[in-house]
Amino acid sequence: MGNPVWDLISRRRRDFAAAPAITFIGAARTELSSTSLENAVAKLAGALREEWSLEPGDRIAAYLPWHWQRSVWSLAAWSLGLTLDVDGAPAASVLTVCGPAEISKVLEAGCTEPVVASLHPFGLPITDLPTGCTDAASVIRLQPDAFYAEPVAGTTPGLILGGQEYCLTELIAAASARVAALELTQSDRLLIAKPAASDLAGWLLPPLIPLLEVGSVVLIDGALDRSAVVKQEGVTTFWEGP
Repeated sequence: MGNPVWDLISRRRRDFAAAPAITFIGAARTELSSTSLENAVAKLAGALREEWSLEPGDRIAAYLPWHWQRSVWSLAAWSLGLTLDVDGAPAASVLTVCGPAEISKVLEAGCTEPVVASLHPFGLPITDLPTGCTDAASVIRLQPDAFYAEPVAGTTPGLILGGQEYCLTELIAAASARVAALELTQSDRLLIAKPAASDLAGWLLPPLIPLLEVGSVVLIDGALDRSAVVKQEGVTTFWEGP
């Protein structure tokens, strides 16, 4: 038994090390190459296992905004056999992660010690968090770049969204179906605008599409000139909705 998601990440890095995998354009532009994506996932997965003591089968209550960090957290969780419960109850999860703007929401949901993901373009730590909150970047940056991925079954639950549970095999198969439907190839750049919060595509496509022998994804947030982004980023295909 292998590790379905980590095996895809490693293959992507071996085949296209320096090539862009995920580009996020919001208030700033951040681009993760295949190598830097693997590195970011490895360090976070290491932190989840070694610092936060999560084990396969554990659940993370995820209050993550539309951002490249969402992809990294998704891939790290799935590489460890963890389940992301989108906007799930903190009391039913081992760890709760959120973005800075979601802190009040998770505190109201009953979580007193949320882990907060930095949205800085370079993932720098957050310096002004409320008492009880943990800055994820300060923990992650201390982890080694190397990560030993233990075997994970494809039947392992990976995502809970709107009460629907999806195992890793289902997530990968659904992403593969989108690749086939859009006829994406290694030379394509797929543009994905911010989807509805409840849209599976927002959790499925950004992390997995680059791992399925597709060129890369470009994620945009905010009122951007789409035509300018298309020209600047060499976009070839759009994701327009479900």
